[in-house]
Amino acid sequence: MKKIIKGPKVTWIDISNATDEDINFLKENFKLHPLVLRQIIPLVSSPGIEFYKNYVFMTLFYPVHIKEIRETKARELDIIVTKNVLITSHYEPIAPLKKVLDKCSAYERDRKRYMSNNAGQLLFQLLNEFWGNCLIKLDRINLKVDSIEQEIFKGEEKKMVREISIVKTDLINFWRIVEPQREILESLAKEGTKFFGEEIEPYFSEIIGVYGKTWNGLKNFKETISAMEDTNESLLSIKTNDVIRVLTVFSVILLPLTLIASLWGMNVRIPLADESNGFWLILAAMVLLTGSLFAYFRKRKWL
Repeated sequence: MKKIIKGPKVTWIDISNATDEDINFLKENFKLHPLVLRQIIPLVSSPGIEFYKNYVFMTLFYPVHIKEIRETKARELDIIVTKNVLITSHYEPIAPLKKVLDKCSAYERDRKRYMSNNAGQLLFQLLNEFWGNCLIKLDRINLKVDSIEQEIFKGEEKKMVREISIVKTDLINFWRIVEPQREILESLAKEGTKFFGEEIEPYFSEIIGVYGKTWNGLKNFKETISAMEDTNESLLSIKTNDVIRVLTVFSVILLPLTLIASLWGMNVRIPLADESNGFWLILAAMVLLTGSLFAYFRKRKWL
């Protein structure tokens, strides 16, 4: 399904779930290389950019957080841009694309603003919204990281092991989507000025700046969550060591008592066996020994 928006100087063709009919439309109306047409329908696995004589072909990936599985997945966006035509193709909704598309479709003011120069200006608006939206997505990760930090120091270290793993996986997926696209934007800034004119250079440089903020944010969060993981593991280790220390102390205290009980439980003649108050004397000795050991361990701060 395709949607066509005509501006003063630029035409935007947005194709959703491209079919053979859409490919034939592009083939008949634009002189596109067969390799470009073949890349529009099947999903590709990596981003890229190719410069042709009359157009530029780009494949970008937009990170989308899936709440049900708490992971970030990539959505493909193919872009073909000529001097006065912008063609976008995608299979799933992409929020920043829809935002710019709706503005151009519904408001004449935005249509004149974005589509009165050349397709490079419209491409800038789209990419600026694209990466600006990615930057906003980091706020969600920031809130989650802050929440994990608070829970760690509330004594919820064991529960946070899973939460840290989920956020770490989410960050890695986000990173894998964003990181490879740096070269594409740098190539666009370098070669795009030759295609669209020198006046477009500051705009494409601004896009690289927004991308850089996203990249740096992801890098900082990766380092932060790794540091939190180390802290959480340390706190868990301390708690485990405390439990083991207490259990060891009690084992040491019970060991002589068990030995005494075993000795006086032997079926042989032993001291105090014939005494009427022998049981109480042995019990008193055991209590005294237990108290002495307990006091010693407290003095050494083992308890």
